[in-house]
Amino acid sequence: MRKLLFFLALALRITLEGQNIVVNSTSPRNDPMWLVQNVLVGPNLFVYSPLNAFGLPVSQPPSVQLGKFTCSNPAFGLDSGIVMVTTDAFDVVPGQSGTFTTFPTQTPSANLTTVLSAIGSSSSSQYDRASIQFNFLANGDSVQFDYIFGSKEYTSYTCSGFNDVFGFFLIGPGINGAPMYHANGTLRIDTVNLAVIPGTTTPVAVNTINQGYPSGGNSASNCLSANPNYVAHSVYYNANTGGSSIVNLEGFTDVFRARAGVVCGIPYTIKLMISDVSDGALNSAVFLGARSFKLPEINLSPTTNAGASFTDTVMVEGCAKSYLLFERKGATSDTLIAQFNYVGSANVADFVGGLPDSLVLYPGQKTDTLWFQPADDGLTEPLELLRVRMLPVSTDCAVYPADSVDIWIRDRVGVQAALAIDQGNDTLACPGSVTTLRATLSGGEGTRWGHWELDTLQTTLFTVAPPATTTYRYLSWDECSTSPRIDSITIYVEPYDSIQTESDTLYLCPGDEVTLRARSQWGKGQRTTKWITGPTDTLWTVQPASSQWYRYRVTDQCLIAAEDSIYAWVMPNPVASFTYLQDPGNPLDVGFTNYSSDTLNVRWYFGDGDTSTQVHPRHIYGRPGTYWVGLAVSDTLGCSDSAAYPVELKMDHYVYIPSAFTPNNDAVNERFNVVATGIERMEWAVFNRWGLQVFHSSEDPNGWNGTYGGERVPAGPYSYRLFIWLPDGLVEERRGMFTVFR
Repeated sequence: MRKLLFFLALALRITLEGQNIVVNSTSPRNDPMWLVQNVLVGPNLFVYSPLNAFGLPVSQPPSVQLGKFTCSNPAFGLDSGIVMVTTDAFDVVPGQSGTFTTFPTQTPSANLTTVLSAIGSSSSSQYDRASIQFNFLANGDSVQFDYIFGSKEYTSYTCSGFNDVFGFFLIGPGINGAPMYHANGTLRIDTVNLAVIPGTTTPVAVNTINQGYPSGGNSASNCLSANPNYVAHSVYYNANTGGSSIVNLEGFTDVFRARAGVVCGIPYTIKLMISDVSDGALNSAVFLGARSFKLPEINLSPTTNAGASFTDTVMVEGCAKSYLLFERKGATSDTLIAQFNYVGSANVADFVGGLPDSLVLYPGQKTDTLWFQPADDGLTEPLELLRVRMLPVSTDCAVYPADSVDIWIRDRVGVQAALAIDQGNDTLACPGSVTTLRATLSGGEGTRWGHWELDTLQTTLFTVAPPATTTYRYLSWDECSTSPRIDSITIYVEPYDSIQTESDTLYLCPGDEVTLRARSQWGKGQRTTKWITGPTDTLWTVQPASSQWYRYRVTDQCLIAAEDSIYAWVMPNPVASFTYLQDPGNPLDVGFTNYSSDTLNVRWYFGDGDTSTQVHPRHIYGRPGTYWVGLAVSDTLGCSDSAAYPVELKMDHYVYIPSAFTPNNDAVNERFNVVATGIERMEWAVFNRWGLQVFHSSEDPNGWNGTYGGERVPAGPYSYRLFIWLPDGLVEERRGMFTVFR
């Protein structure tokens, strides 16, 4: 039973108490045409179901993916409307989880496919498509509605190879001023996606409107391809990580307004669609603002006391005129006649010239004004109300509902102030110089009073020391306002560019001298530089023992000072250090390990004339002995250090066997011979690749000349076998390979 109740609660889209958004997807609030007619469209728009090829209404059955939402959180931007989701509609409620999904058995929408192409999606598979379509007859020259897009793909699939997709496709002739007919006279039907980033033709999607950087390890190139300005357009994005606040989505856009120009009297079709892409996971939603789908409307905007020297929210008797701005939004090709009547405590006798009862806007004219000039009747009266009522307006194309505006009228008061220099000048040579201002009240009716804006206690005199050219305002109340009349006087300070200094960081080695330079510009007149703990000069040569700041102060002839500093950074000298290790098999093969504190610039001196710039080199010495090995290191500043140690290389015996020789009669490296020291005697032989002995050391004490049987042997690899008789009576055998080069 509990499971059944839980299921019913989900079916009714009952959300937890206190959540920001509530979704109702019960009948009829899941019926596409009901939602359009009762939630989406405004009062001046007639909509109807589109017809198929047989003239019958297109079937749009109720869907769990559609619902009506309300939201109590103003941060969301829309308080109510229609929600379309790629799963159950209530999935957008925090804490809920929709389970609806369909495999892509539906025929993919060609319209959505064009959007996927526009944003460079790597996938065109469409899942879980939700759609609403309807027709409307344009009774104006434009149409608009508000929407928000949100998705669970944010924070994990931003800048991925694909996004969920949605679009608002307006279908019909003459959209946004396009030609109505083809060249052959047939009606031209265009399809325009209205779900685009403001001021662009770029579709709204996760890769075009997001946090301004990739997520989930994806590449920014996918976002840049879809929208080169996606970083700047991140101002339209609202993060909602975790989907626990407002809506169950990882992020959503600001409120966007879809709009298009249409042709009055022409029927149009609009298709609203959203779909998962590539798979049914990580759902997306679009929210359509209630009553936001509407055609042109009329705005009435009052402006009181137009042209007066003060600002007020009411009309003032005997003062400047006020007016009501009448503005129509669209449908400007019609002649419009608006009728007005008036109610309230004020009547026609209270206005000079009476009250206007109508106005006419001719084709192409968007605005006109109703002027009001309250008469000064000399009576003390409370605020009076004038309610301007516009009667319903009809034109050949548009129908506008009645509207009204309230305007209030009050009595008059008055005062006036004259401002002048009492002591000093109105032009000062230096910032901070002193002058005294005087205010003199005159004229007006009744009590008059005033004070300086920056010091309410100074009703007449005001001593000022402006840092730059400054306008001082005096507030007084005159005969036409309950808000202050404002007079002003300007004290000019001659052009002054503030002293600009320049900090610096100098790098030096321990013990080095460095000359500090205090840099400054601008200010007024001659500048004086003083080091806080040093000389009065722009230059100061120092030899710091450790890193430290050197501060200086620059003063100009206006006695305005600026301070800055230079940091002398004494870098530590690098420390040279190394160790070495002989190869056990060949004591003359030595590996050196660099333990210096800085190995940016390295130079090794091996004591036998050879050098190296490797950090950890190996070196093979020609013979045993003691070698002084040196290491010099330096850093980018040239700070350096060096170290040298004797390296003693000892061997009980030494044998040298070449790895190749070139018996080509050029008098260089003509013979292969074995050289040894510290031995009793040796015997060796050479073999070709088939194991045939081609030379024995007893044949020629000068070594092998590369012949066998009087003929030159071919180039290639040969092996040797060597027996060494050592002084301790041991015999050592060595085998190896060498190469004959021709």
